[in-house]
Amino acid sequence: MERLIHTPEGVRDIYNAECEKKRCLQSKVQSIFQSYGYRSIDTPSFEFFDVFSKEVGTIPSRDLYKFFDREGNTLVLRPDFTPSIARAVSMYFMEEQLPIRLCYEGSVFVNSSSYRGQLKESTEMGVEFLNDDSAAADAELIAMIIRVMLESGLKEFQVSIGQVEYFKSLVEEAHLSAETVSELRQLISIKNHFGAMELLEKQHIRGDLQHALGSLTQVFGGGEVLEQAAAMTNNKRALAAVQRLKDIYQLLQIYGLEKYVVFDFGMLSKYHYYTGIIFQAYTYGTGEAVVTGGRYDRLLEHFGKNAPAVGFTILMDQLQSACERQNIQIPVDHTKTMILYPDFMEGMAVKVADGHRACGMDVACIRFRRDKILDDYIAYGKRFNFGGIVYMQSETETFAINLLKDETMQIDVTKFLTNEKTGGNEA
Repeated sequence: MERLIHTPEGVRDIYNAECEKKRCLQSKVQSIFQSYGYRSIDTPSFEFFDVFSKEVGTIPSRDLYKFFDREGNTLVLRPDFTPSIARAVSMYFMEEQLPIRLCYEGSVFVNSSSYRGQLKESTEMGVEFLNDDSAAADAELIAMIIRVMLESGLKEFQVSIGQVEYFKSLVEEAHLSAETVSELRQLISIKNHFGAMELLEKQHIRGDLQHALGSLTQVFGGGEVLEQAAAMTNNKRALAAVQRLKDIYQLLQIYGLEKYVVFDFGMLSKYHYYTGIIFQAYTYGTGEAVVTGGRYDRLLEHFGKNAPAVGFTILMDQLQSACERQNIQIPVDHTKTMILYPDFMEGMAVKVADGHRACGMDVACIRFRRDKILDDYIAYGKRFNFGGIVYMQSETETFAINLLKDETMQIDVTKFLTNEKTGGNEA
């Protein structure tokens, strides 16, 4: 029988320079999270099914990876970090009333249809800001998203900001059925203005409501569209939602980041746990949002804690893809050194390697095989991102080969030899 060495559909291996670039990007993002005072949290890769149930409003059940434990409980591979963190916060911070800032990174698993071409396992990083229902909290997260995009090297991008409360308040005032709301949500999300108007005309609702709901696909732009949205309705909840966006916009102006944002009242998330502001970041080189997020003030109630919250998720695979397609150079570490030696120099090579490591250097010892030549090891070093080779040809001849500049020079490695008298352990 043929051995299966390829990966299943929807997952892939990441190695060599691509993996190092991914780690570099993750390190940059983590530094940004920490600079805003966020603390790391790890949640399990799988949870009880109830954490991601229909009542929570996350991924549809058909797209979940489900299995059973020994006791017959239904378990689910994590498709979304937010419900997991909401569950954890409700366990460990039930009595905490002051702000909680948490950040995370890891894999999520979604059993999406193969024809969509999406990965079924992907890496996400994100933050959750809990116990704070202010516009300042919303603005802080949008500012963080913009900083992530900028420090990734992206220059052309935008953060689209929506308000699901505006939509919810209008459909509730119109007394539309759940089926109609679902269909209308879909039409508005794909910017089908004529389809939305045709559907609304069949509902026999007031003209002002029909106009406001049907126009959501076209209320898009800078700060000026906030006045347009306010003028379309007298609904107090809808007007409060617009005012919230005005408050956030003013704060973004203080940050000096308003040029990166647009408002889109036709943006409606597939996650039904969002209760207010939602946002997505887009750039060239990827057909999907690079960052998604929003406010979910009632999600924690599902786990027993009454607390407001807002958060976002960065799709790291999408972010890295966008950087590569825009020819943004993500630095790859070329600082590790290869100690190349013949058999009879093994003892000295080990001592030199330990001396290098004691100086904080990354070193790999490679024995020179008799069926190879030096050019083979130079090519190997470049393939595996070594910065240089210390070639110990004999006890008196050692050469340093700079793989980045293709330069070779003779060197003295005795300064790296372990002090035999102290055994290298002298303080």
